[in-house]
Amino acid sequence: MEFEIIENNGLELIGIVKKIEMKKVLYVLLPQFAEHELPYLTQPLRSDATAMKEHPKYENKIVAESMEPVEAISGFRVLPDYTFNNVPDDYAALVLIGGYSWKSEVAERVAPLVTDAISKGRIVGAICNAASWMASKGFLNEVRHTGNGIEQLQLWGGEAYTNAAGYVNAQAVSDKNIVTANGSASLEFACEILTLLKNDEPKEIEMYKMFYKMGLVEFAKMMSQAKPRFTFNTVGLFTTDNARVVAFYRDIFGFKTEWNGTDPNVEMSLGTSRIILSPRDAFEQMTSHEYAYPDGTNGTMELSFDVPTFADVDKEYDRAVSMGAKPVFAPTTEPWGQRTCYVADPEGNLIEISSSVE
Repeated sequence: MEFEIIENNGLELIGIVKKIEMKKVLYVLLPQFAEHELPYLTQPLRSDATAMKEHPKYENKIVAESMEPVEAISGFRVLPDYTFNNVPDDYAALVLIGGYSWKSEVAERVAPLVTDAISKGRIVGAICNAASWMASKGFLNEVRHTGNGIEQLQLWGGEAYTNAAGYVNAQAVSDKNIVTANGSASLEFACEILTLLKNDEPKEIEMYKMFYKMGLVEFAKMMSQAKPRFTFNTVGLFTTDNARVVAFYRDIFGFKTEWNGTDPNVEMSLGTSRIILSPRDAFEQMTSHEYAYPDGTNGTMELSFDVPTFADVDKEYDRAVSMGAKPVFAPTTEPWGQRTCYVADPEGNLIEISSSVE
């Protein structure tokens, strides 16, 4: 548990403190555990891409048979935080790390922990041989799952494994808060659990996975391609009367706006498109520059709207003109197969209404 000072006036704490609850993620390690199946999960729980998390949601804790160091396949040794007998109740996930001891007697003592976790709706993860052990205890009989191949699950599971139909040939599978993975899927396994824990936003977790799957060079290439130098933002129209132009685009073309009627700039949206209206005098004051504006109908630019069919071109043209749009070019079917027409808004800006569907 950590504490955060809300306010300090130099003499005393004001508002006392705000308690920050960190739930535990428990990792069950048996002798000769596969330590490479840990880091992709343990590291992002405590740090971001460039620094430690200021307020992590979770803390990593080790559970083992005793408080004696547990030796990994490599020979590295890890000190446990808890034993099978004193596992705390305030944990979010129970993660079974693979290795060479899941057929030993010590593994039998893990079954009550998994049963308790599932009964409480906690996240349970099992990778590599730990997933095969889950099959042997019947823990995978009600969920979609994966592991080190259906043959190994059937071999380890025997009569206790009755859900071969639920096997998915994938790196990692998450179903009903149970996550399983094969021994080559440490990264995918971690990302499935991170997603269930809501450790970060889904997009951030996906980027984390892509970074390690692709490598720095390919990831950088992908990111440079995914982020073009420019993205188009909007079209701005300069007005002499915002209220009149707002009413025009709102009533004729269905644009929506939350404009309060007094702010100088107006943002109007139609689906995913938007326009910005700016008073000419306010824009000149902001930019300290005077501009020349065309009189009458403006041939400098146009706004273009698509409608479903040729008949809709005629209908919308007549409707726009009846509501105050200036007629410029009546509906006409062009040689290239488009029916189009033009009107002008109150500032003289050209508006095209067209369709390519007869």
